[in-house]
Amino acid sequence: MRVEEFLAEVDRAFDGDPRTSAPRDPRFVGIAESVNGYTSANELAVLNAAARVMPVDECYLEVGSYKGRSMCAAVQDVDDKTFYVVENYLEFGMQGRAARVELERNLATYAAHADVRLIEGNCFALLRRPGIVDRPVGVYFYDGEHTGLSHYLALGIIEPWLADEAIILVDDASYPMVSGAHEEFIARHPQWRVERRWDAEVNGDPRWANGLHALSFRRDAATARGSAESWDVRWRRLAYLASLGPGQKAAWKAIHHFPGLIPLAKTLYPSKKASQIDPG
Repeated sequence: MRVEEFLAEVDRAFDGDPRTSAPRDPRFVGIAESVNGYTSANELAVLNAAARVMPVDECYLEVGSYKGRSMCAAVQDVDDKTFYVVENYLEFGMQGRAARVELERNLATYAAHADVRLIEGNCFALLRRPGIVDRPVGVYFYDGEHTGLSHYLALGIIEPWLADEAIILVDDASYPMVSGAHEEFIARHPQWRVERRWDAEVNGDPRWANGLHALSFRRDAATARGSAESWDVRWRRLAYLASLGPGQKAAWKAIHHFPGLIPLAKTLYPSKKASQIDPG
């Protein structure tokens, strides 16, 4: 993925400055209105721009697709590339199989032309498995758990899979724990940088939802393929898999059975999904 081509394609996708204007293509507004989800039309246009300029020998990997709105937009007019969706179907209102059924239905409606491959499970465990994707990741869209630890780890765990030059799109980036995590990661990993910030003016901003940041990665000798995982990533992964991940899984199950816990969840877990939990 050539980063400059992506940035130019984003500029072409909007009527003016992307921070204050709408996408030229009205399909993204239509998808945002038709497919249940949280990603704004502006964000959808950025995802599609990334997918369109990504080389065919690279893949697009998305973590946290919910019911497929973002993927339905990313694949528009792209029929010769490979897309991966990683989802664990276990976040508050996503209990059970209903979310997966709706995701598959939406993909059948909007993405039947595309090579979209679903992988079910926790991304931090899955991305340790050799061969989980079949080519370098040119575009990585992370919309998974929204804690500082998760977001830091989300960057570290994907690095071995990335193409030599790649675009990383981080959703909900206006949350301080999200932007703070990737700023901390970038300070330790000079191969990464923030290319664009599309921040939300308010929570649930109509243009940028809760914010989207575009990061870039350029591989060098220190990050050559096969390099050992850095210690700052290793200890976070071990901490997550040993405690935070299982703890959150138990909490989500408890909330499903005891809706009286929802106000506490919204305080402790200020994600876009938590903010829209239906207590009924």
